[in-house]
Amino acid sequence: MWFVLALIALAGACALLYFDRSRRDQTGRVRQIWAKAQGYTYDNVEEKLPGQFHRAALAKQEYLSAIDVVKGERRGESFILFDLEETATIVAVRRRVGSDVDIDLRLKSTPPPKDSDLELLGAIGPRVVFATDLEIARRVCDQRMVAFTESVPPHVNMLWSEGEWTLGSLPIGSSGREWDSAIEAVARLSGILHVLPPVTEPRGLDRGHHDPSRPRVREDAPAEARPARPTSPRPPAPGAPRQQAPGASRPPAPGAPRPPAPGAPRQQTPGAPRPPGPGAPRP
Repeated sequence: MWFVLALIALAGACALLYFDRSRRDQTGRVRQIWAKAQGYTYDNVEEKLPGQFHRAALAKQEYLSAIDVVKGERRGESFILFDLEETATIVAVRRRVGSDVDIDLRLKSTPPPKDSDLELLGAIGPRVVFATDLEIARRVCDQRMVAFTESVPPHVNMLWSEGEWTLGSLPIGSSGREWDSAIEAVARLSGILHVLPPVTEPRGLDRGHHDPSRPRVREDAPAEARPARPTSPRPPAPGAPRQQAPGASRPPAPGAPRPPAPGAPRQQTPGAPRPPGPGAPRP
């Protein structure tokens, strides 16, 4: 009897795996057709894509792979749409300038984020706002943000920003119309977040893969940002005359008489009259 029950359970598990695989293949075909009709590119799997994001629905999901990945551009904004292995469908829109301030907007029924640097700002419309800098977030959450939160479709349950990316999540198994509306909503939020302060770095310094306490200068940095290099004296070329230091006496030329040493009797020039000795009558 137990053997029969085990066989029934095994058959049920195989049937579930088969239906799940069939549904996944069907979803992939639907998304591939949708991407081709819109002029976007489609890939089956990208394993390292989820590791680029670390907040909201993508927190601690680096071990999962991105499935049915669609990349394209809509109204001048580059975006990526992918499924996170039976977890959620993610839309990511890239901004031209990144920011150190991250903002999270989620439905009131959604649990709060687990990031320790995100603080609660308050409720705006049907959503709750968290931010890494509350002072800047208050200036961003104006009337335009209020109107935006009221127009976001309910199937987009999370919206957030990370650096130069603005992202949104929606349930797995959504349709093409829901993908279009999610991309539109994330792109609108990306346009609002252009007012965030950009990432600030010292001009001309490159700190990547380098000791932070000793920044190095990039090759394309302006000349005034480059430190002056110490110059060392070059050795003279063979046969070139040596330069004499200021105030130093020059050596006598070959064949020239050397000056007498101090206290030594002077040598008489041949043919010159000698001076009279002591006591000799003067002429």
